[in-house]
Amino acid sequence: MAIQQDITKARLLGVLILITLLVLLLQYFGPQKTLVLGVDAGARIETIDDRNNGGSSIATLTRDGERYILDCEIVASSYAWPYCEISFILTSDATRRGIDLSSFTEVELHIHYSKPQDFGIRFQLVNFNQAYAKAEDTNSQKYNAIELYDTHIRYPQRIELSHMQVPTWWLSQGKIPPDYWGPEFDDVRGVQIATGERVTPGKYQMIIEHVEFRGKYISDHQLLLILVSAWTALGLIYFFTTLHKAKLELHNHQQKQQQLESLNRLLNQEQQKLEERLARDPLTGVLNREGLAPIFQQQAQGQATLLSLIFIDIDHFKKINDHYGHNVGDQVLLIFAQALSGNTREHDSLARWGGEEFVLACPDTPLDNALGLAEKLRRCIEECEWPKGMKVTASFGVAQQMENESPTDFIGRADKALYVAKAQGRNCVRSSQHAPAQLSVVG
Repeated sequence: MAIQQDITKARLLGVLILITLLVLLLQYFGPQKTLVLGVDAGARIETIDDRNNGGSSIATLTRDGERYILDCEIVASSYAWPYCEISFILTSDATRRGIDLSSFTEVELHIHYSKPQDFGIRFQLVNFNQAYAKAEDTNSQKYNAIELYDTHIRYPQRIELSHMQVPTWWLSQGKIPPDYWGPEFDDVRGVQIATGERVTPGKYQMIIEHVEFRGKYISDHQLLLILVSAWTALGLIYFFTTLHKAKLELHNHQQKQQQLESLNRLLNQEQQKLEERLARDPLTGVLNREGLAPIFQQQAQGQATLLSLIFIDIDHFKKINDHYGHNVGDQVLLIFAQALSGNTREHDSLARWGGEEFVLACPDTPLDNALGLAEKLRRCIEECEWPKGMKVTASFGVAQQMENESPTDFIGRADKALYVAKAQGRNCVRSSQHAPAQLSVVG
């Protein structure tokens, strides 16, 4: 039964994949929607030249069958950027809005000069956005522009709308925020065709047959959203049906599972107890050398950034054992470990390194803080009450692990700092700040 269900699901999945592929093929090779601007487009047309800006150029538009002819006489004047232009006005009288061209992906331009020219033809889509534009100020509307060259060779020219650019001068003039620096086509109010930037004085003739916008009925983004949503819905259905099936199986095996979990918990508890016993010193109850291993492993794996070590040695401990006996010596070790543990921080780890020597690992602790902690512990040991009224002191060696330093070298530096403390009179704190041979004196 289960195998038959899996076969049915596999067949259904294959059908869905096939449908998805067909939809994608239809999207890329299927019919497109078009918008044509030309003689019979029904759009209002304006002819503009630089006389509105103080220039002297003259633009004249005539119709020749199925095309427009823009005759342009560029005249040198005080105006630095002479031009002639034809503009298709797309604003609706009813809504006062332009046309949304955001679903179109490309435009094919059937435009050229009657004779080859060294300068180009400027093609612009003028878009309105109330975030920065004013209806009464046409210069505040965004110019999405591109310059066409060699129109007598590359004819017609096909342009991806995403390749159009917003002129820097317009962005600077309007102090446009970065959010609106890119092209916009959701409210295009004018399609402008003009002489290019480096036009020189003279008479020119531009032939405008038509401008054809092309796009898909559903944008790639919308199709992707639909497909992702559909596959997500199917995935959720599969997930919840599988989850329901799993719950039923879990219910059928619940008793056995609970028994296994109880057994696992018992085994884990016993294992934890065993690991704790193995990682603890039986006399003092603090960690042993093996108990410190995880700290060095974390450091080696880059899970900690700072680590300082404090090596601690009871001064003249052998004399205590020789004079008072090993039972008293054990009491001193126990009190010593309790005193250190009671005056350190929660995240510090104290371990008995061997005999009367202890190590305090201080994660996330720079050298200066570790030195301060060591001095605090030294005073605590010196002021503590000890059996038989004896006086007990300790020597301290401190080091902070350097970058790329091995645990062996790190421990060796801290141990050498302890050796210096013992050699220089004991009951003091010494540190290794840099290389093993460079030790500083504190306290």
